[in-house]
Amino acid sequence: MNSEFGSLGDGIKSNPSSSSRPSSRNSTDKLYPSLFPSDDEEECESVSGNSGTSDARSTPPLIKCKNPLFPTKDHVDHLRPEEIRWFYKSEDDKKWSPFIGYDSLRLECRYRALETVEDQSEIDTDVILVRGGLHQVDVASRSMTPVYWTGESSPIMRGMWFNDSSGQPLEEDVGNKIENDHIDKFLGHRYDLAPTTPSKGPKPVLHSLKFPEFDIEWNSLTEIQLISQTASKRFIRKLGFQKDGVKLRRGYKYEAIMEDKPQDISHLVFVIHGIGQKMETGNIIRRCTELRSKVNSLLQKHFPNLEEESNQRAEFLPVEWRSSLTLDGDMVTSITPDKMKGIRSILNSTAMDILYYTSPLYRSEITHSLQTELNRLYQMFCTRNPYFEASGGKVSIVAHSLGAVITYDIMTAWNPIQLYDQYVTSVIKEEEEAADSTEIKNEISEVKKRVNDAESLLKSVHEKHQHKTGSTLQFTLENFFCLGSPLAVFLALRGIRPQGKGTIDHILPSNICKRLFNIYHPYDPVAYRLEPLVLKHYSTIIPLPIHRFDNMKKVPYQKMKTKAYAAFKGTNEKLSQKGDDVDSADGSDSGNSRSRESSPSRNQSYFSILKNWSGSKEPEDMSAELQMLEKLENDVKEMEKSIQERKEILQEIDQTDLEFRIDYQLQESRYTSSYISMVTSHTSYWADRDVAFFVLTHLYPNLMES
Repeated sequence: MNSEFGSLGDGIKSNPSSSSRPSSRNSTDKLYPSLFPSDDEEECESVSGNSGTSDARSTPPLIKCKNPLFPTKDHVDHLRPEEIRWFYKSEDDKKWSPFIGYDSLRLECRYRALETVEDQSEIDTDVILVRGGLHQVDVASRSMTPVYWTGESSPIMRGMWFNDSSGQPLEEDVGNKIENDHIDKFLGHRYDLAPTTPSKGPKPVLHSLKFPEFDIEWNSLTEIQLISQTASKRFIRKLGFQKDGVKLRRGYKYEAIMEDKPQDISHLVFVIHGIGQKMETGNIIRRCTELRSKVNSLLQKHFPNLEEESNQRAEFLPVEWRSSLTLDGDMVTSITPDKMKGIRSILNSTAMDILYYTSPLYRSEITHSLQTELNRLYQMFCTRNPYFEASGGKVSIVAHSLGAVITYDIMTAWNPIQLYDQYVTSVIKEEEEAADSTEIKNEISEVKKRVNDAESLLKSVHEKHQHKTGSTLQFTLENFFCLGSPLAVFLALRGIRPQGKGTIDHILPSNICKRLFNIYHPYDPVAYRLEPLVLKHYSTIIPLPIHRFDNMKKVPYQKMKTKAYAAFKGTNEKLSQKGDDVDSADGSDSGNSRSRESSPSRNQSYFSILKNWSGSKEPEDMSAELQMLEKLENDVKEMEKSIQERKEILQEIDQTDLEFRIDYQLQESRYTSSYISMVTSHTSYWADRDVAFFVLTHLYPNLMES
């Protein structure tokens, strides 16, 4: 009996979205022949929209057929597995959301196995992975739990009878009682022979079933109503008003088919939080859900067939690194003054993380916490999805605030102990060279020995951490998205300076991560720019504006032109105009081959003529004009000197343009106050659809060109 349900009712030991239809029919085919339609049956077309309010793309579009995939019965019979739909309700959901057809069929087969098989040991007990593999279901206990993060279980339900207008299922025990009565009373009755109900006047009641707060009335084989028996409804009917029943539907409105499933995951995205997670432990789970929801919503709206055509799917996993850390053992809390305790607690739970990370005592603990969690999640994912690495699956990271700094340090294996070692070694060497007595040299040698012992101890601790957590990350990154990140200021304080190569290899080598994106809101007080650390003159270049998600005429980012800030652009234009005026005054054509290096002499002659001309007037009348002319002459000289210096600097730079742009700035809203933005901007990235669309276009690189 186990084999009858194994192919559909198991937890899909390898991949929940692996091959959906068996290559040959087995005994399951005999029990439920409609699960395996013949090859000559017509294909279905996709209906736009998600099958419910799911936050994940693991709930893909529902399938509705032009012609019924399975033959419509002409008489009342037991519901097929395809007509029954399973539902789940997440923590924040008020309504039931339907599982996709692929998930619902496997849950239904497991349910029927539990109901019909006497020897429970014959049933495959593997968990059933649902919603794209992010959750697992225990059918017997009617519960669903997340796989990759800690969270409360969510209820699931088997739906057979539904509110015809809303599509919401009746509670399972109610549906079971209605279904049993329906089968007992009308099993085998033909639909074409059943009497029709009159269009006007009272309708006949063929059968009724009473519940404490409502009645179920059968007016025909297909017309069944739920009549409320609450006090208010009964009072209205006593006044002579007609019954206001809710029409019920037997069986879900869409057939569940095995082809209704998500694509295999081709791109895994880890979502990492910054500061403040201690204050709200489940925050990153909701933030990740928010980002996933926005990305999938935009994908379905603007590119509904992309995943199906490209056979690709991106999935987002939250990474929580803070809640497991004790760090100071609440010592900071014990020394916090009682006054303004509330505000102090917020600061201790948020900004204190930055102080912890800059402390040599806690930095290693924080780094290894995130590193361990990333590697653990990746290994868990690959175990459940063995096809991922074999098919060249890609990994990206979206990191917020301090999380981006910690992630960067893990990727690059940055270790302040090495810098400290170099500094101490140089100091000791200088002291040895300056020492002129044997006694001082002996003291320096003793200090050097102690320093070496301390360094050995620190290195030993570091190596133990590495042995425990593995060597940095166990995967190579495709994209590193930094949201509202202070990474640039950390790098600047570590001595990172622009090297004029046009590439970011001295910041983040390409063999570690292919692309780095620094996304920030213009009023985010925590965010800093990265491009000036690569090429210094990019401090005068405007970061690329992030496209509005609803702007369909988008220019690909790699084709957007580089623009200077208005202040610098205006100065350059003025300089150009002044040069043209001087050439014209000298009687030369603007297109001649004279070098601009000759412009200062020309300028000198020009101002000398003006001075001589002004000398024919009275000094008191021309003093103001002379001062203005002299000032103008000095300004032009300073500008020309600045241009010459800039040319010399650019000559020393190997490349004046970046290979790839790094800084991307969100566009300001016209109706938002800058003061309000300063408070809200740092946490606004998760719900921002412009950010979601930016991430989407880089997870699918050919999206903007399609």
